[in-house]
Amino acid sequence: MNSFKSLFLAYLNAGAKTYNTDEENKKIFILHLFALIGTLITGVAAIFAYSNQNFKLSLILSIVSFVFTLGPITQKYINNYRLSSSIILYQVYFLMFYLLSSGGANNTGPLWIFLTAPVTFFICGLRVGIFNLLLFIIVASVILLTPLDAFAMAYYPLDFKLRLLSSFITVSALSALYEYARESSYRAMRDMSDKFEKLSKIDPLTQLSNRRDATLVIEYEQRRLIRNKTELSLIICDVDNFKKINDNYGHNIGDLVLTELANIFKSCVRTQDTVARWGGEEFLFILPYTSTEQAAITARKIHNAIKEKSPLSSEHIFDVTVSMGISTLVDESNIRSAISEADKNLYRAKNSGKNKTFTNDDEILPD
Repeated sequence: MNSFKSLFLAYLNAGAKTYNTDEENKKIFILHLFALIGTLITGVAAIFAYSNQNFKLSLILSIVSFVFTLGPITQKYINNYRLSSSIILYQVYFLMFYLLSSGGANNTGPLWIFLTAPVTFFICGLRVGIFNLLLFIIVASVILLTPLDAFAMAYYPLDFKLRLLSSFITVSALSALYEYARESSYRAMRDMSDKFEKLSKIDPLTQLSNRRDATLVIEYEQRRLIRNKTELSLIICDVDNFKKINDNYGHNIGDLVLTELANIFKSCVRTQDTVARWGGEEFLFILPYTSTEQAAITARKIHNAIKEKSPLSSEHIFDVTVSMGISTLVDESNIRSAISEADKNLYRAKNSGKNKTFTNDDEILPD
């Protein structure tokens, strides 16, 4: 029983990838479930048609049943959701057109066309779905309203044809409204989720990354440096005498200093670098593809930029300086050890007079 369940789930999840979004993998799962149901229903219907000696209908249904299986197979081996879903959708259209023109079993074939609208919107979405359904309605109208002998059509009263088309158009319109509401709701929830996700990673005062986001970035960059055999440098920066600034001028001025420093830091790094507020007045710089020597150049650039901008407060005259410590990760270096190393170098800078940067080997002063 468990082995059957495993095979069943493997079939439904064929082609689902870890790098896909949850929404994409969910659509693949449901599409394969629909294809499986379609295979079973059309296969059983083909057997009944054969037993009733309707060999042409049995052949068409057998072909459709087989084509239903091609969608999941295509997704598994080609990994192209658009192609696999198109195979399923357009063979549904083909089957519906055949049932309209032939009547199916005892002229009940046209009743199946009401499945077309929800399936179309699920596979195509709103805009493409509306376009496809308009084409479907045009072709269905031609089949139903063209004189009988043009398509060797089964006989339907005119009232039935008109009511069938009007009912299908109504169902299609209602399905479109539902799809519009669903897409709008999904976009609103996604935007809200993205907003909260962003807020959870951003320090509200400085608008820099927070400690949580910085930790995730370091872990990601470490995996990349292991793959690419590159270097990753970290700089821990602390504002000198920040407690005195808060005590002498107030926390509002202290917050202003941190905000201005954040702007300076962002102007001194590359787009691929990350600057984060690591703690109260501590900042962390994450510098991918950067050696210790290159990180030292960035540190000197930061020192000089702060010096040029000082004083940072227009209301009070005081100079702001920072002390920094640098460490570099190579290959499978331990993240905690690297942060601890940068922290030790920071305190070496603090204890040697501040407004300096230390690596393991060198002392870096502003120009």
